[in-house]
Amino acid sequence: MEQTMELEILEFKAGGNFYAADVSDINEILPYNKKTTPVPNSHPFLEGIIMPRDFLISIVDLVKNLNLDDVDDLKREMLIVTGIKNLNIAFHVDSVVGIHRINRSEVAKPGKKLSTSVKGVVTGIYTKGDKKIELLDLKKMISDINPNLV
Repeated sequence: MEQTMELEILEFKAGGNFYAADVSDINEILPYNKKTTPVPNSHPFLEGIIMPRDFLISIVDLVKNLNLDDVDDLKREMLIVTGIKNLNIAFHVDSVVGIHRINRSEVAKPGKKLSTSVKGVVTGIYTKGDKKIELLDLKKMISDINPNLV
């Protein structure tokens, strides 16, 4: 199967940095409601769960997951809900910027200067003007939290 040269990414902010994820890993974007139900003895990155409709969504704090400082004052907090392995796992982000269609050749390999010290979660760097957007591997981030899931 031939890999397409185009990639559709969702750009978002967390901890004052710009990130993106492959749109094919994302089911929906929901407004963040601070009324989450805590899960006892859960992973430290797990904020809790919500039930917006007839299914549960686990919420991962992306700022904590990437080991970032919570610096963004102008938050329009959102949940990026993934459908990886048919699990409803949402990443809590500071804001969603938008969707871009880019060519894979525009994505550079991640260098040593990344916004996060977490190994292996940044798969590439896309530069848009003077802004650097780090592409995240959401599957890896989920498997780092619970290796049994992915």
